[in-house]
Amino acid sequence: MKSMIGFLLVASLSGCSGAFLGSKVNTDVSPAVAVSERRALESQTLSSLSALERSVNDFLQARRRIPKTLDELVPEFLGEIPVVELGIKGYKPKNKVAYYPSSIIVDGRINGAALDDTGGWGYAFNNRQVIVFVDCTQKRMNGTSWYQARGVY
Repeated sequence: MKSMIGFLLVASLSGCSGAFLGSKVNTDVSPAVAVSERRALESQTLSSLSALERSVNDFLQARRRIPKTLDELVPEFLGEIPVVELGIKGYKPKNKVAYYPSSIIVDGRINGAALDDTGGWGYAFNNRQVIVFVDCTQKRMNGTSWYQARGVY
């Protein structure tokens, strides 16, 4: 009996009591964990966006033309089309690409009102620029819309 009380005391102090006593998990930790997970997914998606942008640039330098699709980058410039993971309810991880006409580029930026909001990658180009973006109109954790995000490199 004494060892059981000691075990429960240690379990409760270590935050594991819920597993043994049937109580709820500490709700103070759950939101922090959710925020941390979403931040990690955003970081991963931005890193993937950066890899796509670099690969498009490498393709442009090597081939002296704009790729018509992102599939043209694989496998020479990019191992595979990466997965978009937003961490937003209703958006599942996907590596699909939505191709948009050049008219979606207005004043050098993507017109968010014209997006299909697929939650995957978006790709558009005109005679002056190529834009790879996240095809999502939802906000990132920093308050900007996903489709406005650029990879960092």
